[in-house]
Amino acid sequence: MKGMIFTLSFKPRFALDLSPLIPERMQSMTQAEIKRIQLDYGKGKLAVEKAFKIKSAKNNNIEFRRSTDKLIRIGRNMSKGTIIIKGDVGDYVGQSMKGGTIIVNGNAGSLMGCAMSEGYIQVNGNVGDYLGGALAGEIEGMSDGFICIYGNAGNCIGDRMRRGMIVIEGSAGNYCGSRMHAGTIIVLDRAGEHVGFSMRRGTIVLAKRPRHIAATFRSCGNLKMQFLRLLFKQIANMGKQYDIFKKIDPEVHRYAGDLAYKGKGEILILQPILESIKPGTKSA
Repeated sequence: MKGMIFTLSFKPRFALDLSPLIPERMQSMTQAEIKRIQLDYGKGKLAVEKAFKIKSAKNNNIEFRRSTDKLIRIGRNMSKGTIIIKGDVGDYVGQSMKGGTIIVNGNAGSLMGCAMSEGYIQVNGNVGDYLGGALAGEIEGMSDGFICIYGNAGNCIGDRMRRGMIVIEGSAGNYCGSRMHAGTIIVLDRAGEHVGFSMRRGTIVLAKRPRHIAATFRSCGNLKMQFLRLLFKQIANMGKQYDIFKKIDPEVHRYAGDLAYKGKGEILILQPILESIKPGTKSA
């Protein structure tokens, strides 16, 4: 199967679950078979051909056009290929993702990348709560992969995160890095309250000092963290969109914690070199 373009043909009133439309499932299907796929829509079902105008793409990508926040679970369980979303999108994008690439040219809902184990997600706008977090009732969030947000993010980013990396060029809400077990979160604008709440391990890098750091984090003073130099260089080499990392010095003020949970994590606050850098929303 070559790439396909799905253009939304109506304005959904209810959540429309697009999890069946992933590259590995559709690669052996004809266009006629794809049109007949049944999607969960509210309490009922809706055939793909009733929801979208479909045409072949010149590349191998899957595109969703005229997307709205009623479209949910795009890229769930995908393991390869590329999905491009033009417009806003709802919750659970990249849920349990195992590989491939998702690019959102708009804003996204909550629980993006929850329980993902591999892959790359890029959002050229804002995103909701529990980015890279755990599914309801589960104890593990994101376990690998890379998520980049060019706008702002909501609360509880990386909740129960096990591994992987989240980069936020805008600001983050409250409880950033809550209950982390490992992994790296980088916020290039300001984070909200309760950063690193109950974290066990992992690294949270902040470009700006938060208004409050819990007493259960111990100050370790200013340090030159050479692993950050290598990390920032590696990120910068991923593409021009990450050139901002070429300007970041690895000198930080380090806080260790959360000691209330015998945590061995760390909050690293970059020195004022980034205070004059105002992240902006990208478009692609």
